[in-house]
Amino acid sequence: MKLIVNADDFGYTPGVTSGIVRAHQKGIVSATTMMANAPDTEGAGRAARATRSLDVGAHLVATYGKPLSPTDKVRSLVGEDGRFPRVSDLLRTGRPKADEALLEYRAQYRRVRELIGREPTHLDTHHWVHDMPALEEALLALAKETGAAARTHDGRQRARFRDAGVRTPDRFVREFQHTGAIHLDALLDLLERLAEEGGVIELMCHPADPDAALLKGSTYAEDRGIEL
Repeated sequence: MKLIVNADDFGYTPGVTSGIVRAHQKGIVSATTMMANAPDTEGAGRAARATRSLDVGAHLVATYGKPLSPTDKVRSLVGEDGRFPRVSDLLRTGRPKADEALLEYRAQYRRVRELIGREPTHLDTHHWVHDMPALEEALLALAKETGAAARTHDGRQRARFRDAGVRTPDRFVREFQHTGAIHLDALLDLLERLAEEGGVIELMCHPADPDAALLKGSTYAEDRGIEL
């Protein structure tokens, strides 16, 4: 088995950035995906340049903050206020267009590449929204363009990406999250079960030093400190 431990939300807040770096230096985190439109995006870029052993990808955003593209070019992705919708609103009423999503995803990829000083190694989406057909289409197109690996959520999606020549793990695991699942015994039990499966497995996590910005901006905040 090859295990990739990926920490999402790099750059979300300074506490998230510092927590992910610490989880890499003193723990088992081997990779992270970085937000291009978050409060500590530039801080994450500096941290990535100083931590070359950490694989850094792009955490493509359509459910937080503002787009990097002009809003008139991505109207299907934003509300009247020019901001991305909450994930619940996107999933319930969103009608994103694949071409507009690809335009924005390209901009976010370029921003991450500029700040970290190297090509992002892999791609995923904030709140896993590329289960939506248009956003899956955009992610697939960007992965093909850039040669980056991509996170896939199920067998159908995995087969589609691989048929298009995109590298993706054999399994994506999101079980190490939320109260009741984030303690040492649960992690060891999960890793033991994964070892029996073999293949390349991506384990998602969200370690952080919970700071005021995280506690204010995320419903999943204090538990990130427990993860760390």
